[in-house]
Amino acid sequence: MKKIVMGIAAIACAASMFAVDISSTVKMNADIVRKSGDNVEFFAVNNKDQKDSDALIFSANGEKAGGQFQLWYRFDGTDGGNIYKDISKKDAGTSAGPWEDSNLNAPHGLRIRGVNLWFKPIDMIKVTVGNVSVDSYKEMIFWWHGVYGEKPGSWGNFGGEYISGVGVKTEIAPIDGLNITFAFMPGIDTAWISTAEGSKVTNFALKASYSNIADLPLSATVVYADKNQNKVIGIGADYGNKFGAGLYAFANINIAFDKDFKFTALSVDNYEKYVVDALKVEAHLPVSIYKNGDKVGVGMHASVKASYTIDAFTPYLLVTNEPDGDAGWVFDDNFADNFKITTKVGTTFGVGSANFDACLRLDFAKDTVNWKVPVDITVSL
Repeated sequence: MKKIVMGIAAIACAASMFAVDISSTVKMNADIVRKSGDNVEFFAVNNKDQKDSDALIFSANGEKAGGQFQLWYRFDGTDGGNIYKDISKKDAGTSAGPWEDSNLNAPHGLRIRGVNLWFKPIDMIKVTVGNVSVDSYKEMIFWWHGVYGEKPGSWGNFGGEYISGVGVKTEIAPIDGLNITFAFMPGIDTAWISTAEGSKVTNFALKASYSNIADLPLSATVVYADKNQNKVIGIGADYGNKFGAGLYAFANINIAFDKDFKFTALSVDNYEKYVVDALKVEAHLPVSIYKNGDKVGVGMHASVKASYTIDAFTPYLLVTNEPDGDAGWVFDDNFADNFKITTKVGTTFGVGSANFDACLRLDFAKDTVNWKVPVDITVSL
């Protein structure tokens, strides 16, 4: 009994020290009806990594310290057939198990997205240990797309941050409005600095941002991210209130280099939002210029969305060339043959703890039009 009382007291003390925020989210993506080849299929639940909503988030934040633990869904396309099967590395990629090493431990189910703890040794310094990232301004249509250069459709073109990994991030606010960030993230079983011949300092980032320039809702940010194999310099600015009414816009100019600091790509990432009463119009129209052998290629990602809130419902119209990932357009001789664009006409609404996003989706490509009626169901506690 004494131990129970002491345990309750310890929990009460912890609760008084931290403002604890616990949330749990389950998300399902399904097609109510869809055209598949010459057939029409009804209610198909899709295997899809959660890019935005985690399955479980636990966070505890106080004035001096806090932390976060996140889990997300991960599917490998085997429909759970190997969930309890122990596949060795030598069998990976064979008929016994066509999975990468990174999929061996938990090929189907929940995985850790990130774990970190932060503390403030003094008010102007915040140190985060664990999974850390460095980012700049983010578009708000998909919330996770950021264009940093390279050919559209290449992995690395998108992501919510310039660099991420396991390591330490230090944020310093020496004066009001100025924030300086330094992060190094070598990853697991990797040294950040080594005396080995040919070794280089890798996986680190520097960021400086300054807000309320000239007493305006204007900020500027400079980022340098070094991932050894590729490096990015980003210079950006935003204007307006991100979450309030009126105009908000940002632009990032990103220059990418290879490991020898040879130019590989340049991108102009931009986002615009205008809100008037219940109407909201958004546009994300980044352009990439990249080296394509001895030539220079040009690509573009395009998303435009208009939504109008009516009580609990928000009907919307979305036109995009990146509905499920980092496809984009490449303006070359094959542009007409590879042209694709998607239109969604739908609505979002809530019922208790559940949120729904249902729409009619039309996928246009050369000589073909595919359609489906998808619905995203998110239940949060």
